[in-house]
Amino acid sequence: MPNITHHSGVTEMTANHQNNLIDYQLELGQTIGDISRAWRYQMNRRLKPFGLNLSTRQVLIQLYRHPQGLMQRDLARKLGIESPTLVRLLDILEEKEWIQRTILASDKRCKYAILTPKANEQLKIIEKLSKELRAEMMQGLSRSEISSATAVMRKMKNRLLPD
Repeated sequence: MPNITHHSGVTEMTANHQNNLIDYQLELGQTIGDISRAWRYQMNRRLKPFGLNLSTRQVLIQLYRHPQGLMQRDLARKLGIESPTLVRLLDILEEKEWIQRTILASDKRCKYAILTPKANEQLKIIEKLSKELRAEMMQGLSRSEISSATAVMRKMKNRLLPD
C-alpha cells in the first residue's frame, strides 16, 4: 500500500501522478516533433538525387490524389502553407514539366495545378522511397502497436484540426 499523506486537500500520490502525466505528455510531444524532423531529414536525403524534396513530394502527392487538379489556394490550404511558398514550389515543378498551371476561362483569377504525364516517374520514385522509409521506421512493431499508435495520433490530430 503506498504511503499517502494529505497536503492542501490533495494527496501526494495524486500530485505525483499528475507530475508523471505531465512528464509523459511532454515526452510524447517532443517525440512527435523528433519523428517529424527525422522523417523530413531522411525523405529529403533520399529524394535529393531525383531533384525532389519533401515539399515538392507533398505537392505532387496532393495533385496525384486530385487528378482533375486543384486550385492553387486549395492546394496551399491542404499543404498548410502560404500562397507565396506554394507558388515557388509550383514554379520549380512547372520548370521540370511535372505540373501544368491553367487558368479557368470563367474566372481568370482561379489558377489550377495539374500533374503532367512526365510526373509519373517521380511519383513512382516517391512511392518507393516513402514505402521503404515507413518500413524502416516501423520495423519490429506489431500490428497492434501500429494500430494503437495510429488511434492515439488520430485523436490528437482531430483535436488540433477538428474539421
